[in-house]
Amino acid sequence: MQGTHTRKGHDTQPQSAHIYDVIGVGLGPFNLSIAALAAEKASLSTLFLDKKAHFAWHPGLLLNDAKMQTSFLKDLVSAVDPTSRYSFLNYLVTNRKFYPFMASGQTTISRLEFSDYLGWVVSQLPNVAFNQEVTAIEQSDGVFKVSVGQQQYLTRHLVMGTGLTPSMPECVTPFVGKHCFHASELALRDPQLTDKRVAIIGGGQTGADVFQHAFDGEFGHARELNWISRRANIEVLDEACFTDQYFMPDYVNDFYQLDQATKQREVARQKLTSDGITSDCLQGIYQRLYHDKYVLRKPNWWNICPNQSLVAMRQDEDGYHITLAHGLTGETREISADVVIMCTGFKRIVPHCLRDLQDQISWDEHGRPILSADFCVDWQGAPHNRIYMVNAGIASHGIAEPQLSLACWRAARILNHVAGYTVYDPVEHRNMLDWGMATQASQERVSSRLIS
Repeated sequence: MQGTHTRKGHDTQPQSAHIYDVIGVGLGPFNLSIAALAAEKASLSTLFLDKKAHFAWHPGLLLNDAKMQTSFLKDLVSAVDPTSRYSFLNYLVTNRKFYPFMASGQTTISRLEFSDYLGWVVSQLPNVAFNQEVTAIEQSDGVFKVSVGQQQYLTRHLVMGTGLTPSMPECVTPFVGKHCFHASELALRDPQLTDKRVAIIGGGQTGADVFQHAFDGEFGHARELNWISRRANIEVLDEACFTDQYFMPDYVNDFYQLDQATKQREVARQKLTSDGITSDCLQGIYQRLYHDKYVLRKPNWWNICPNQSLVAMRQDEDGYHITLAHGLTGETREISADVVIMCTGFKRIVPHCLRDLQDQISWDEHGRPILSADFCVDWQGAPHNRIYMVNAGIASHGIAEPQLSLACWRAARILNHVAGYTVYDPVEHRNMLDWGMATQASQERVSSRLIS
């Protein structure tokens, strides 16, 4: 696949005297969007570093039939630069599959193909480097000094895109190992589930994908399959046309102006706009279950258990024993499993390379960075050296922040802020709904862009 490409252009010793405009740490899709847009602009000197040997995007979750939740048009570049060589449409043309793709009628694509697209972009970029683990960052003499082993890069600004780390309940962590693991490792582990009792914990899209693939026997046919979710039901992604207005620049700009308590309430209320399960996936699962139960009339070997939370876990010679508490009745019960797959999401941790700057950065009570409207960290260091963070601002910018929908809009905002002028038009305008919360400043900002 394209996703295995390795860039070697910066694997040699850099010219330490060169000062970059931006160095990005981490190369997931969000920093990759910034890298792709920056690569088209000779006026910007950028370098994006990643500790991995080659590009990989959640390789453990690249299951055969897993789908994206966003349109292929919401790629790395198209929303602000549809003529870019790094667009998904150019990927289709270059790889000789434009017409077959169009005939397929897809509006969303597989995670495998999106990963292949990302790898194809990486293979062409001149400003990315792998095998480059950033071990320390310090700021002095008007620059950031980014250490990679014995090398040191200099840059005026940083973009931190180091991603998230798997999250699991504390009661599970003592048992993590060969047969109890986070779903992000599933495809890499390729577990053998034949004749095993399997418990899948987590009711989001990942839980649904893992259940579907386990049900289909992709890892061998399980003897017993339990899907556990603390959500009230197996809940569908809210992807209606008006819901999509949350994922537009004008809403994010207005949302940023709200007080923090209101933001927190709205993010919680909008959860299923980004954290539900696609209707196609649910329909496919339901049809499988119907065929298995009512057509084939198989003995019951699977259970789907909503509104039940994992509260304790133990292990003995008979496997794992999982205590579940019911969300409505409060009653507890225990199920047993030979394999436990945790689909419990991800959490943010402060990158180790920021340890020397951590005390100068402003964090909220939940350990999240305080960000400006342009995704710049509030910090006590030199104001002419800025730290930007991607996928870190759901508390400040709203439900769209961790999603791919506005990745290249955010990339354009960051690059414009770095440059001090409009490198890319972020294409901001008032959309279908009058949210009634636009400040005068945000209205003037949008109006000036429309006039120019």
